[in-house]
Order: sequence, then structure tokens, then C-alpha cells
Amino acid sequence: MIKPSKASVHVFQQLHSSRATLAASAGFGDQMQLARWKNNHDHTHYHKPGHHTLSCYLDGGYQMQRVKRGQGLKGGAPGRICLMPEDHESEWLVGDAVDFMHLYFEGRHLKQLAEKISDKECRYLQLEDLTFTDDLWISNLCQQLILPLDWQDKSDQLALENASQMLMLHLIKQYGNIDWKTPQVRGGLAPSVLRKLTDYIDQYLDQKLTVTELAQVAQLSEYHLCRMFKQSTGQTLQQFVMQQRLETAKTLLLQGNLSVQQVALNCGFSSASHFSKRFSQKYQKTPNKINKGE
Repeated sequence: MIKPSKASVHVFQQLHSSRATLAASAGFGDQMQLARWKNNHDHTHYHKPGHHTLSCYLDGGYQMQRVKRGQGLKGGAPGRICLMPEDHESEWLVGDAVDFMHLYFEGRHLKQLAEKISDKECRYLQLEDLTFTDDLWISNLCQQLILPLDWQDKSDQLALENASQMLMLHLIKQYGNIDWKTPQVRGGLAPSVLRKLTDYIDQYLDQKLTVTELAQVAQLSEYHLCRMFKQSTGQTLQQFVMQQRLETAKTLLLQGNLSVQQVALNCGFSSASHFSKRFSQKYQKTPNKINKGE
């Protein structure tokens, strides 16, 4: 979890002490954290939490109200976002049931990400303070990519981390105070780098692999690695890793020496149920049937 300064309280901690219910969470070191919350008839406030917060409404929230200078701004609805910069202050009244997702990240990490991609100093990068703003791109990414993933299974952590970074890049481009142009990535990975990367993935297939970790192996920024990898292979990094997990799992199942649970763990799945779901989607057969030679 991102650590707040002594004078601030993390938004996550503030919600945890309120009436909100945590439905799911996933962290990526001390850099980013995702959380899904449900709340109803509550009153909370945030005071300079020391980190940025992106909030995306998933369901309800029509009676959500931001209290400001004695007046209230209403307008929560599925698909709308709020963006709360690290030094912001806000007070919220929750008037009805609401289901929403938060992404927490520090300003220093946002600047580091921007500098790695643009290759220029972004010391003064700041984000707008937004309340109940329509952003179809963010809404679609959350609903179609992030929510269907299993946040607790290490096999989905790579996709979650990459999606979180995509959200941050979108915020920089759309709501940052710098003149931003996404740099074009020409050409793919050098064959030696691609081989080094795929060998590393195969060697640590049973582990939780992260974009940051793989970028260090390739000696590239996360952004350039993801773009150049797709140009080289035709697949996103997370698609390739999942393919390797499932193909290795099928080979092990056909050998018949390991149980389905053991195969799942050896291929980087935290649970047999999640492994079975992914495997069945790809091969139209359950792991048990493959294991029994059916």
C-alpha cells in the first residue's frame, strides 16, 4: 500500500474507517493500488492525502454529493469519474448505494512514468481536480478490462498493472498541465532482448510477473517495452505471458504426472478454479479432462 505522510491520511484508510465496504483490492509495491468499494448513506472527507486518487463510478451514485463552500455538487452516475490530486481537500455525502473503483498513485511515480516515456523533465506535472466528469475511455477500460480480472490471482497481476499504467498515461494526456504528445515507438525489440525476455518469463512462470520487473530485464521503460513487444510478437505482454502459462500447463497435464492443483501453481495461477476457467476458455476442455486423457 502507498504510505501517506505523517500529516496525511490515505484515502484507502479513510474509507476503511467509514461505512464503506471493501469489495476487492490489489497493490503493486508502494507505487499503485487498486480498490473496489461499495458504500451507502455515508459522510467522509479527505485532507491532502499525499497521493492522487482516480475514482470511477461503476453503479449507482446518483445521490453522491461533493460539498464545497457550503454548497453541494451532485452528479454521480455509472461511467463518470472524479480525480483528486495529492494536495486536494474534499467532503462527500453518499446519499444512495454506490459501487466505485479507486486507483491510488503518488505524484512522484506519475512524474517518473511521464519522464521515462517523454524523455523530458516533468517536475511540475500536476493533475486537474475533477468532479463527476464523463470519460468513456476510462469507464470502458475499468468495466471491460480491469473488473473481469481476478485481482487476487498472480496470473492476472501483469494485466492489472499494465491497465493501471494505461490509466495513469491517460490522465497525464487528458488532465495534466503539460503539453503532452505520446512518443511514437518505431521498430520492435532486438532479437537478443526478445530472447532474454521470453527466457526469463519461462524461467519464472510460476511467479508473479510485473511490467516493472520485465522492463528492468529488457532495460527499457514500461511504456516502450509494452509497445515494442507487441510490434515484435503481435501480442501484448500480458497476452503472451498468459499464453505461455496455458501452453505449459497443457503440456504438464498431458504428461499426467501432476495434479491439476500442482499444475496450476507451477504455471503461476494462485487457484485451481481460476486456472480451470482460463484453461477452458482457451481449449474448450477442462484441465481435468486433459489430465485424464479425455
